[in-house]
Amino acid sequence: MKKLLLLLMLSIPMSFHVFAGEDSFFTTEVSLGTGISIYDSSADELRKKLLTGKDYKRIVTGLTLDTNLNISDPLKVMLGTELFSDFLWDKTNYYNTLDYSFFTGIKIFPNKTGLNFSILYILGNRSDFFTELVETPTDELNEDGTAKTKTVRTKKSDTKSWGNGFRLSIQYNFMEARPYKVKPHVGAYYRCVPRGNYNTDHILCLYGGIRF
Repeated sequence: MKKLLLLLMLSIPMSFHVFAGEDSFFTTEVSLGTGISIYDSSADELRKKLLTGKDYKRIVTGLTLDTNLNISDPLKVMLGTELFSDFLWDKTNYYNTLDYSFFTGIKIFPNKTGLNFSILYILGNRSDFFTELVETPTDELNEDGTAKTKTVRTKKSDTKSWGNGFRLSIQYNFMEARPYKVKPHVGAYYRCVPRGNYNTDHILCLYGGIRF
């Protein structure tokens, strides 16, 4: 049932874009961004260790696709999906995360200008891909007859629990009153999604994009 709901939420923005016209009830937006992901899970020790190192590399990117239902000039209803990725590595280890979510909520234009605010409900999950040092037994024996061990670097993955949270954003739409089919926008948002066991994911993002 949950997979069917997620598929439906994902297909809605796509179908709106296909049938939207120049002065349509629907407006599709595509955004690319970057920012900071903060995960307070105590299990992500490798990630914390990499972030405290001196030679680590990091790439953080976000992709958002959403559709606005233009029910009035100051108020829109939003539906969409988002992927936020955080790639972290050094010479020997890596810790990569893919945070995927679906959302719905409202967007408000206080003065009917390009400035707007949105409040969204989030349903999302996160998958981690990382390396880990594991002690494995060998064919050699210690003096007491127990097997000797060696440290092996292995690749692992971990999918977190689905969580329900919220997203708050501020955005500015350029050329709001112009009759162009493609218009740019910029914005920023804060996203908070609890994962259970008193762990919560936080994301701060700056983004830019276009709307049709």
